[in-house]
Amino acid sequence: MDAFAELFEPLRAKIYAVACRFVGVSEADDVVMETFLKAWQALPKFGGRSTLSTWLCRIARNQALDLIRKRQSRDHREARGEDAEKAFSSVPDVRQVTADETMIKRERIQAVKYAVERISEPHRTAILMRYVDDMSYTEIAAATGVSLGTVMSRLFNAKRKLRQTLAELTNEHSETISI
Repeated sequence: MDAFAELFEPLRAKIYAVACRFVGVSEADDVVMETFLKAWQALPKFGGRSTLSTWLCRIARNQALDLIRKRQSRDHREARGEDAEKAFSSVPDVRQVTADETMIKRERIQAVKYAVERISEPHRTAILMRYVDDMSYTEIAAATGVSLGTVMSRLFNAKRKLRQTLAELTNEHSETISI
């Protein structure tokens, strides 16, 4: 048990972040606990074909998707907007900012959040794992169960769709929004 804790405890924050991306803060702890329980049960089957971190991320993703399916089957959908906004605004800005800069930053966060919410789930997952969780293409492929080429394609198309949506917003509001 101590060896398991020593091995997995350093990865808890990363698994929690992955869980938050899928189910939000309110249910992330449940996903993390289920992930570690599944990992404990499946540890003898871990073949080392990926890193421990990637393996756990995939388990967490699957646990989160199972929870989402259960939630949807009970018809208890929750808006993910707040969680996505928290993901993009969680990094504190330590420099002094003016009210105008704060407003512009808030508008940019809202625009990116809006754009991310408009892309498909596989594209959103790839973008968040790459740019929020800082996972490599290989780690994303292993965590999502798709090929490296599929990850590359999803990221390319997701970025294209994000740029397109942000450009449309810029045209609507006559403002320059950049990522």
